[in-house]
Amino acid sequence: MVGHIVPWGLLLLFWSVVINTAQAVEQTFYFTSIQYGSIDTKRNAPPFATENDYLSSMEENYGSVSYDPKVEPTVISFEYYRVDGYVGIGFSIDLLSGIAQNDPPSGVFLLPNYNQEYQFNGGSRVTTETIGLLYGLSLYGRFGFFYPFIGVGTGNYLSKVEEYLVESDGTNNYSVVFGEVLEPYYYKWGVRFPSGEYGVMLSQYYIRAPLTVESRNKTLELGGVGTFFGFYMGF
Repeated sequence: MVGHIVPWGLLLLFWSVVINTAQAVEQTFYFTSIQYGSIDTKRNAPPFATENDYLSSMEENYGSVSYDPKVEPTVISFEYYRVDGYVGIGFSIDLLSGIAQNDPPSGVFLLPNYNQEYQFNGGSRVTTETIGLLYGLSLYGRFGFFYPFIGVGTGNYLSKVEEYLVESDGTNNYSVVFGEVLEPYYYKWGVRFPSGEYGVMLSQYYIRAPLTVESRNKTLELGGVGTFFGFYMGF
C-alpha cells in the first residue's frame, strides 16, 4: 500500500513544483485599446483643485457663461507590462483625441470631439479644441476572468482657443491663441474582461491639466473626471 502511495505523492510533488515554477516565470504582455466616453471638466480630480479663473475673468467683462462641461475624446492606448505570476508593472501611453466639427478636412468624422464652446450672455463666445497625451507607470493584475489595472503619470496637452468677443461699445474682436500644458497630472484605474486575445474594458481617469490662456494670462482647466468603455487586443 505504501509502495503505491509514494509514487503518487512524488508525482503530485513534481506537478506542484512545475506549476509554481510556471507561475514564477516572467512574461511580457502588450495591449492596444480604443475607448469611448466623456470627461466632466467641472469635476475635480481629487486631490487636485480645479483652476478656472479664465472663465470668471471673462464673465466680468462679457456676462455670465453657459457651457456643456462634458467633452467626448476618444482614448487610444498602448501598454507594456512585465508580469511575474499574477501581478505586473509596466508603462502606458494614452492619446486623448478629437476632430473639430467646424473645420473638417473631408467632412467625415471618425472620432468624437475633445472640444468645448463657452457662450456668454453678452453675445461673446469662446471655443477650444484640444488633444492630450498621457504617459506613466501602471500596475496590472491577472485574476481569472478579470484583469484590473491602475496607473499614474504626466503628459502633454495642446489646445487652440478661439475668442469671438463683443465689446461694450459694440465692436467685435476675434483672436486665436495656442497653448500647451507641459505637466498635466493624472491617475486612472480600470478593469479588462478577456476573451482570448481580445476583450472589453472599463476605465476611470482623473486628470489635472490647467491651461494658461495667454490673451488673459488666466487659467482654464482642460482636465476633470472621465469614464470610458472600449475594446482591447493583447499580444
